[in-house]
Formats: sequence, structure tokens, C-alpha cells
Amino acid sequence: MATETRQRDIVIVGAGMAGLVAGVRATELGVDVCVLEKGTRPGGSMYLSAGLIWSYETIDDARENVPRGDPDLQRTVVEGLDPAFEWLESLGVTVREPPVELPTGETVVAPTPGANCGKIDPEAFTDRLRTRIEDGGGEVLVETPLRSLRTDGNAVVGVDATTPDGEDLEIEADAVVLATGGFQGNERLLQEYVTPAIENLWLRSNPWSTGDGLTAARDVGAKTTGGMETFYGHNLAAPPANVTPDRYLELTQYYGPFAVAIDERGERFTDESESELEHTLAQDTAHEADGRAYYVFDSDLYDDEVFSMGHIGTIVERSADRGAEVIRADSFDGFEEKLYAAGVDGTNAIETIDEYNEAVRAERGDRLDPPRRDYQRPVDTPPFYAVAVQPGITFTMGGLHVEEGGRVLDERRSPSTLFVDEGHDESVESEPIPGLYAAGVDIGNVNNRHYMGGLANALVMGRRAVETAVDDRVE
Repeated sequence: MATETRQRDIVIVGAGMAGLVAGVRATELGVDVCVLEKGTRPGGSMYLSAGLIWSYETIDDARENVPRGDPDLQRTVVEGLDPAFEWLESLGVTVREPPVELPTGETVVAPTPGANCGKIDPEAFTDRLRTRIEDGGGEVLVETPLRSLRTDGNAVVGVDATTPDGEDLEIEADAVVLATGGFQGNERLLQEYVTPAIENLWLRSNPWSTGDGLTAARDVGAKTTGGMETFYGHNLAAPPANVTPDRYLELTQYYGPFAVAIDERGERFTDESESELEHTLAQDTAHEADGRAYYVFDSDLYDDEVFSMGHIGTIVERSADRGAEVIRADSFDGFEEKLYAAGVDGTNAIETIDEYNEAVRAERGDRLDPPRRDYQRPVDTPPFYAVAVQPGITFTMGGLHVEEGGRVLDERRSPSTLFVDEGHDESVESEPIPGLYAAGVDIGNVNNRHYMGGLANALVMGRRAVETAVDDRVE
């Protein structure tokens, strides 16, 4: 088999938002850059999204809402977002301020209160940044997956890839930036870290983010973060609903924090209201309910509730039109029978709803097990509804351990921090792997169970990682 060899200053692996941003910034800094994309097109999962780029306004807000994440990385994202928006505008990318209209017709003010939010057109963004890379002398190679990182001692000095024709491609480089988009498409890694019930997961993402960056970096000694079991996603209508990439947004349920979520035993399994964006509920559906749950609510919620993502009744009707399992009954007796027919323990479900109603009427939802701390309202006005849901995983939150400049840290040359506290005198410093950087959700622990934006991380850290790599070349 023929082998093609090239020399570049920097190789970027992945052409989603982080990779495209890094590629454009590299050309601006005057380096010879090559962007490798495993898929048939650039854009990654950003291409399939609504294009909302957001994070919190302040680091204090970020820490309050995402306490498990890395504060240094979080600060980098929060403080870097406004300059990144200005930079996009300088490239001719239109960044609209909310309120914005989503493809599903809903109007969104912001994903969460206190958000710094903008919106792009994903397709136009992808085309504009790819053109900027190529006009700047760089190249974007699609259908060219990473096989491994090339090393010289402790340093990364390039990549081995495969061309669309199946030939070996060796690229020598001073630096490699990994931006492959997480490992949500890798069944083995999902079983290892997230849930054994992967048959009850929708991939709410592109199909090419299969952990290539994570696996290659670990092979050369990279550290990983905590939170490897956590992910960002939403509960979507469960099978037999017809869920395809063009329907990710319209079949996302979103209203879980207002409903009562039960598993097939008819029992609640988490505080549904923990996160306004539903992402903790989606994770707990995967971890605690084996990926299958039912959102239970009554006609008051169905008819009247309008929240940031639209009208709940409209979402349910739209899901039913796409084949979702929607149970409706005019009495609790009928509801119990229909739940049994759907494979749910209907008797337990009615007992669960009765217990829930009694607690919230007494304003004691926080004493339930599990507690219900917010959006406490009884389910008592017929008809009653239940919608079958299962998690859709958009991106994994765990990943490579980097410092705030995007340098990937070396597990073999860094001390353990497991037992470090104020009683230790030792200076704990983690060593980076020379020549290796990461951006976007290949980086772990920006988000950890809770969520402060995915595209914001990609935008800010894509710029930051390549700037650090160029600075390190000069030094």
C-alpha cells in the first residue's frame, strides 16, 4: 500500500466548530495548517444544531451552576466568549442576538437566565470558515480519519491518517490539535463509561465522533478527567418514533423538568427539575432507568404551559405525528391500564403519582425520595398523558485533561492529585505532552453533569489551543 508523506506546521484533527475555528486562526497567525475530517463533510455536530452559542455571563454564575467543572477552563470560556463573537463578526460571520427563532418555529430568548448568547447559521458558518482556511493557504481534507499520533520521545510530532482511497497518510508537524468531538459515537466507550444499555440511546450527534482523539491521546500517555460518565443531551421520543438527524430538534422533548418522570417499574428515579435544560434528567434516564422512561403530566400542562422552548402540547403532538408512543387517558383507572399495556407497572405508577401529588400540594416536594425541588405542581386534571422517552447523547463531558491554554497533560509525567490537600507541602504540577493540544469537547471537565454550553467551548478553546500551539513553536 502506498504511503503519502507531508510536512505541515500544525495539524488539526476534526473539522467541527472547534477544528474550523482553530484552522482559521492558524492561517491568520501565518502557519501552514491542515485540517483532517473523518466525515464526509465538515461542520461536525454543530452543523446539525440550532446554532446557539452560549455560556454564563460571569464565572461566578458558571461555578454556581456547574460546580464540578474545572474553574480555570470555565473562566477561559466565559471570559473568552465576547472576544470570540467579535472575532467571528470580523470574519463576516453573522452572530445574531436573541430572541431567535429555531427551525422548529419556537422563539428562544436564551437557553438559561443569565446567559451570554448568540446564534449562527451552522451551514453558512461551516462554508465561510472552510473557505477562509483554504483561502489562507490551509487545507481541509474530508474522509481522512486519524489512525494514531506520531511521537518522538515524549513529544507528538505529527499524525498517521488514512486517505479517502485507503492509503496511508503520514503528516509530520510541530503540533497537533485534537478536535474530534468526543466519544458519543463509540459503543465500546459508551458501555465502558456511560451505560451498558446503549441500545436505549439515541445518537443526537454526527456519526463520526467516535473518540478518535481520546483514544489516540491515551495511547501516548494523556491524562483523562473525571466525569467520564456524564454527557450533554436531551430525552427524545423513544422508539417507535422515527428519529433522524433532521428531526433531532423537533423530537427533543425539553419539558421534562415540568413533568413527572417514571421508569418501567412506575417509580420516579431523579429530581426532574434539577436542570432547566433537562440535561441531568437525560443522564439519569440513561444511568438510573436503563434508558427508558415516561414523562407523565396532565391537561393543565399540556394545554397551558409555554416555556423557553415552546408549547408543551405542540411538542407532544409533533412527536405523536412522528410515531412517538403517547398515552392518553381520561381517568387514573384508564391510565393505569394503558401504562400496563405499554410495559409499565401501572399500579406502582398511580401510587407514585398519588404520593407526588400529596407532597406538592403540601409544598413538601423536597421531602420526596428522590426530592422534587422546583416546578412543583400536581398531576390531577384529566386527561392524563405519558410520553415514552429515551436519552439522546449530543456530546460527552469527560475527556482529555488540559490546562487553560489547551495543552494536553501527560499521565505518565504528572503527579496524582487524588490526595492533594492543604496539608501537603509538595508542589503539584502536571506536565504537558509537547506538541499535543485539544479543543472543544475532546477537552473534559468544562461541563461535568451540569452544562455551560458546548459550542462556546468549541469556539473559545479552538482559538485558544491553536494560539498556544503557535506560541510554543516560537519559544
